[in-house]
Amino acid sequence: MNTTGKVLVGVLAGAAAGLLTGILMAPDSGKKTREKLLGKTKDLKNKTQETLDDAKRTYNKKMETFAGEGKSSIDYLKDTLKV
Repeated sequence: MNTTGKVLVGVLAGAAAGLLTGILMAPDSGKKTREKLLGKTKDLKNKTQETLDDAKRTYNKKMETFAGEGKSSIDYLKDTLKV
């Protein structure tokens, strides 16, 4: 697992632990706690989706760069090897 994956897992685990602690220590009624929980869950979902979208964009940019560099290298070799 790469560093980004480890960080994402750590963030999600920390969020889950904080959420569980918050539920157990909640001074509010059950209905109010569920509403808060739903809101926090939606926030976490949105943040996770943003992180995944950023990762996809970064991956695609890197792949385009590598593909371009590879094509340039192949073209250079073709030109160089022509006798």
